[in-house]
Amino acid sequence: MRHRALLAWRLAVDAVAAAAAVGVAYGLRFHGPVRPFIPSGEPPEPRHYQVAAIVTAVVVLAVFALMGVYRQRRGLEFIDEFFSVIGATLVTGLVLLALIGAYREPGFTSYSRLTLAYWVPLMVLLDSAGRYAIRRYVALQRRHGRGADRALVVGAGAAADLVMQRIRMFPDYGYQLVGIVADGLKEGTEFGGVQVLGHTGELARIVRNRRVAIVFMALPDVSQDRVLHLVDSCNGTGVEFRIVPSMLELMTTQITADQLDGIPLLQLRHGLDIDGPKVIVKRAFDVVVAGLGLIVLSPLLLVIALVVRLTSTGSILLHQERTGMRESVFEMHKFRTMRADAEEDTGPVWAEADDPRRTSVGRFLRRFSLDELPQLWNILAGDMSLVGPRPERPVFVREFTARLEHYADRHRVRPGLTGWAQVNDLRGQTPVEDRLLYDLYYIESWSLQFDLKIILITLVRVFTHKNAY
Repeated sequence: MRHRALLAWRLAVDAVAAAAAVGVAYGLRFHGPVRPFIPSGEPPEPRHYQVAAIVTAVVVLAVFALMGVYRQRRGLEFIDEFFSVIGATLVTGLVLLALIGAYREPGFTSYSRLTLAYWVPLMVLLDSAGRYAIRRYVALQRRHGRGADRALVVGAGAAADLVMQRIRMFPDYGYQLVGIVADGLKEGTEFGGVQVLGHTGELARIVRNRRVAIVFMALPDVSQDRVLHLVDSCNGTGVEFRIVPSMLELMTTQITADQLDGIPLLQLRHGLDIDGPKVIVKRAFDVVVAGLGLIVLSPLLLVIALVVRLTSTGSILLHQERTGMRESVFEMHKFRTMRADAEEDTGPVWAEADDPRRTSVGRFLRRFSLDELPQLWNILAGDMSLVGPRPERPVFVREFTARLEHYADRHRVRPGLTGWAQVNDLRGQTPVEDRLLYDLYYIESWSLQFDLKIILITLVRVFTHKNAY
């Protein structure tokens, strides 16, 4: 589905949802099973609210447009769209409240403010359902190659590999990868499972011949002049360019935007901004959710413990040393999913796909991350957080710290039960460099809303993870 058609569908869904929510809210207010006091004694005529439904739909479209809800942004999670709908709907509610106060009509008292209170959650529910249906339809079309933009990656380093991995992993974004262009690789060979189409000097020709719509420039170590020359060589082709900066500098976001009387500036930040009141808010959120989680999930925890005990020999829980905030070592708890002697001969090693050391029940527990539930106790104890970089074992931390310059920055915050890397399917034996990029991005972008987003995505992705083993 192309951008204009997609926009038209979203406008239609928003308008219909707004009008339908008015109708449902009117019914609940004046004809529902529980009807509060009606000042006039009789419900107002439906025609008043039929007009209100049309006005509400127009106001919704105007407010949503002004708040940027209709901006085309690929890779936007549904939870981000859901939050934007909530915010825009609340603002719309305030505008409608002002209009209700200003509206006057002979013989008509006023529109019900309680009806407006009903309308807000109904609008969020109906509109989100409609938008989700659109997303699923578009995703299905793109998975079959319909409506997807033909994409080309320029570069053959870690950045290029990460871009290609994401394009393949998330076809919902609407990119059809036709190949890569890179110097130093032979044409016709493969890199990362994608065909090499030529070198950078042939970029314009390849773009024309392959009908490429979008080019991802993943050349972080190439000079700015060289990148601009490649972009200029494609003038007249209509192709769009996406520049991938040096990945570590990008994901740690040491550069922030600023301006001086309209002049765009880049501001370099020193250190990670993780201090202040938000630390207290995050900790309070962790304690409340983890405490409630242990209470609500206690029957499930008991069942898992019994099944682990009955199906294999050894302890029910695995107590393993992990490195936490400020590189302190703590004991992390998990349900045991492997044989009791799993590391007797090998020492500390990562789990692999189809790992023979797993128990029959352990395979199921790891697939759906149920083995991690005892870490709610680690969260209550203050060793971990609900969201953050996943804690590693000290032996691996020493190895990665010596090899990766910014790896120690992960330990500026509490490790998490889930994290930004995990919801992007960077688990198991995926490259630690890739996970580090996402972990550092999370630390710099830390907010309660971001935590909520990751938690909600985790609840969905637990059923679709490809690297949970």
